[in-house]
Amino acid sequence: MPTRRSTSSRATKVEPGTTGKGKPEEDKIGEVDEEVEEMAEIELSSDEEASDDECALIVLKRPPVTERTIEEVEVMEDDDIGVVGEGTGAMNAKEKNGYVKEYIETEGLAMILSKEYGLILFHLESVWVDGEKYDAAKTRTKIPPGTEVKFFDKTYQGAEYKELSEDSVIHQAVAVWTGDRPEHLLKKVQEEEYKKKLEEHRKSFMLYLRGEVFLRAALVRVKCEIAGYLSDTMGIAEHKDENDKKINIFFHTDDVKVFKKDIREYGKPAKQILPVGCLVSVDARRVHISGVKNVEYQAIAVLAGHWPLTPHPTLLPGGQGSTAPMYELPKGTFTFYYMELALEAKLQRKVNQLKDILGKSKGQIQYDWKAVQYIQSKEQFIDWKQSMGGSRRGPRKRDGQREVLDTFKAVAMTEEDLKDENRTRVTQKTVAERTWYTPEAWEHGGLRIKNEVKDEAGMDTEATPSKRVKKETAK
Repeated sequence: MPTRRSTSSRATKVEPGTTGKGKPEEDKIGEVDEEVEEMAEIELSSDEEASDDECALIVLKRPPVTERTIEEVEVMEDDDIGVVGEGTGAMNAKEKNGYVKEYIETEGLAMILSKEYGLILFHLESVWVDGEKYDAAKTRTKIPPGTEVKFFDKTYQGAEYKELSEDSVIHQAVAVWTGDRPEHLLKKVQEEEYKKKLEEHRKSFMLYLRGEVFLRAALVRVKCEIAGYLSDTMGIAEHKDENDKKINIFFHTDDVKVFKKDIREYGKPAKQILPVGCLVSVDARRVHISGVKNVEYQAIAVLAGHWPLTPHPTLLPGGQGSTAPMYELPKGTFTFYYMELALEAKLQRKVNQLKDILGKSKGQIQYDWKAVQYIQSKEQFIDWKQSMGGSRRGPRKRDGQREVLDTFKAVAMTEEDLKDENRTRVTQKTVAERTWYTPEAWEHGGLRIKNEVKDEAGMDTEATPSKRVKKETAK
């Protein structure tokens, strides 16, 4: 059967983009073509098939022009961007305040405490000091515990963090700084390499937690009285438990703070700065010392006068529990821990010193009364307090127990509203375009997107923030 050919083989050739007379075709946005252009028939693959039914493309029309309004929100300050983190972690672009609470590693992981947001994990690699980056060792010397800092953080929630809080959350600082905020900081923390390091830091902390390497504080802020000194640097504090049983807690003067200052800062012997009979608050761990009688606890911190910001243990769910009569603890079993990894070794060296001292008395406590100051009355206590820089007024009585701040809290950490911070410029403009994906084009064969395809593409969800956030409203 002879091959049929369409009339396209006899049509005049028209160059693309011209009118056929050599003149360029003008496409005017905003004007709909009223004329229907007659097109030459196009040869189709089915022309070779034995069929009497002709199939030809007769008319080709462009979609009509549609207009829409675009609202652009542009971040103005430092060219930074506010972002929402990936996965379960949402980064918050709100600048927050806190202070360095405790170093976990010598030159690495550490904790910030914010009175509003609780504990926040951070790493020295994420710290800027007055706009400068230093190595970890130098950074630590510049921001010792108690230093006020500012930070951006990211919150993670999931079953893997149930050991940290009842709400299974952890807050991690993605950037920490003192002084003015470093330039382009939010861009820096969004770099992939930077994100990977943050993830490694978080995983390292969780390994420590699951490895149970943190030091349990069996007694927290219990009231004690200085009973006596075993040497110039070692002493015994006496605590009465709820059953009025006397408990001996040995301490080293390096672990004592008097009105928020270390004893050595006073330039006098501890026996004069911290007199026998002085009332103190003590954090202690349980110890068993072979050959030593009547000493079952070792002081981690001894505080006379007003409490400093640091040191203070962290409250975590589970564990063996802690005695903390000053605090209102959640229901169930909760335990206070000191997280500094090097702390246990430091305390053990002091245990060895105690064994050497008591070894001379066959494990019996024998006090050294040489050059010791005493407090034997309320008036003497007030005089001592005033000499240390305190007030003659008695301490204010608190109504009830204290709230525990040193814990991971589930706080509503919503993304900062950049408009409220006057850090953005909002502009609107109308754009004209042609697209098949509109209802106006359906009568001409326009395309529709199925709902399930929209869901997969995230077209009905909020767009992720970027340098320019676009909000479209159909006109």
